[in-house]
Amino acid sequence: MSETLEKKSIAASEIIEAIKNAKTAVVTAHLNPDGDTLGSMLALAKVLEDFGLERVDRVMHDEVPAVYTFFPDQEKVYCSMQDADKAQLLDEYDLSFSCDCGSIKRLGSAGNIWEKAKITINVDHHLSNPLYADLNWVDAEATCTGQVVKDILNDLNKLNQKQLEIDKDLASLLYITLLTDTGGFRHSNTTPHVFEWAAELVNLGAEPSKLYNLLFNQMPYRTIRVIGDALDSVELVTLENPTKPLSIAYATTSRETLEKLNAKDEDTDEIVDHLMRIKDVDMCIYLREDKLANANYKGSLRSACEVDCSQIALQLNGGGHARAAGFNCDATSFEDLKSRVLEKISQVLS
Repeated sequence: MSETLEKKSIAASEIIEAIKNAKTAVVTAHLNPDGDTLGSMLALAKVLEDFGLERVDRVMHDEVPAVYTFFPDQEKVYCSMQDADKAQLLDEYDLSFSCDCGSIKRLGSAGNIWEKAKITINVDHHLSNPLYADLNWVDAEATCTGQVVKDILNDLNKLNQKQLEIDKDLASLLYITLLTDTGGFRHSNTTPHVFEWAAELVNLGAEPSKLYNLLFNQMPYRTIRVIGDALDSVELVTLENPTKPLSIAYATTSRETLEKLNAKDEDTDEIVDHLMRIKDVDMCIYLREDKLANANYKGSLRSACEVDCSQIALQLNGGGHARAAGFNCDATSFEDLKSRVLEKISQVLS
């Protein structure tokens, strides 16, 4: 394949045909959900229902984070860690979709449900995605996974006599995915096309000011305290580099701290972005002690230099973008994992 492996891999016709012939589907999101994975999951489920599938279930490992309970249809999400929720699901679906996820492991316990479908489908926009499903729609040029969902909707409309429409709820979900992955239209992936699509979604009912405030300006008090604790622990690390020394901001949050502050994992999501606000910092590493069965640490990486975060994260059971990536892996301590990450960065630099 050419053109960046055809923008990675876009099996559009096969996926549209599979949807056309299906009656049931399950749609999943990755661990520690952000606005793009949750928003695109809910948007895709709504599209499949509107297209005419008899049953579409929304499932993920985590419960919906409190900060995202304003998302349309979020109350329909099943938690695969809860027996009562799992009892409501089918033993097998015609189709399963993962949204904005770099691996089956990143689906957590929802991956067990995803894998049992007759046809598995991977919907994403990360260049680091390893194409792990039967069918993959991974567009590395898309700004967010919500944009891939929009493309699926457009292709379904090409063969559907009754055109699928984008109502206010769907427009809001798609706008949220765009807002999340551009960092509120601040990141380098904010192109002219992004503003054109945002304007289209606003015309369809998305409310920019309301959605921005709900997404970014409604942190619980405990969240502010967790962020403050992590920022209090920040240290600056310098790595040698042939051109100039690399300045890296590093911070952590322990399980003990989360329990002491009565905080949740989701309360740490913004910390890594605060680290990148430090003047003259080239990269940042944020580590949180986790409690997953297959990984006891979660890491987040950001880069404003030549180091590709996604390549580092891939080696640690994660993935993402060149400038922003994450991972979940095992380690004996914060220092152990910090040393491993710094070593991998040094290898890239050398």
